[in-house]
Amino acid sequence: MKNKFFIAFLSVFFLFGLTACSNDKAKDTASSSSSSSSISTSSSSAKSLSSKASSTSKNSLSRARSTKGNSADFALMIKTAQSQIPALKAQLNGENDTFKDIAIDEGEDSTIIYNYTFSQPQNINLDNEALKQVLIPEVEPLLNRAKAIAPDVKVLVKYDNPDGSNLATISVTQTDIEAAKATTQE
Repeated sequence: MKNKFFIAFLSVFFLFGLTACSNDKAKDTASSSSSSSSISTSSSSAKSLSSKASSTSKNSLSRARSTKGNSADFALMIKTAQSQIPALKAQLNGENDTFKDIAIDEGEDSTIIYNYTFSQPQNINLDNEALKQVLIPEVEPLLNRAKAIAPDVKVLVKYDNPDGSNLATISVTQTDIEAAKATTQE
């Protein structure tokens, strides 16, 4: 019973973390594209030059790679999420100081890594597969938005004790989400 409660507890914290730190880059891009396209110019040559410059700029940005081999847009999404960590810590910890540290990092192959380090040692064995099933519906909206930047995006969630010992590591991919949907439709 304690194990199930703890899994539910972690899932709620993860949900808040995803909500606070997710970045709807596709929405932002669409908004900025519509804003820039709504500006009209009187000269068709100015439009043509602007279009070519914008296209060149976007192509250069999408070809740029981070140190982890991901696109520059993906690295920017991670940096944006990292800027929200202080607010996330305040939201999740409240008066309890549940987590000593919360980190959001860029992993290789378009992986978003959430690392939650507890303030106090947790003496519990977590069932990674059960926790994964709880996290899948919580991660799905994040993965759906992040696919606009990296079609093969994955989420890796780690829960660690203060001494660095790992309590759980859960990886969620689009394949996991599709498999969970197929299971619930049967």
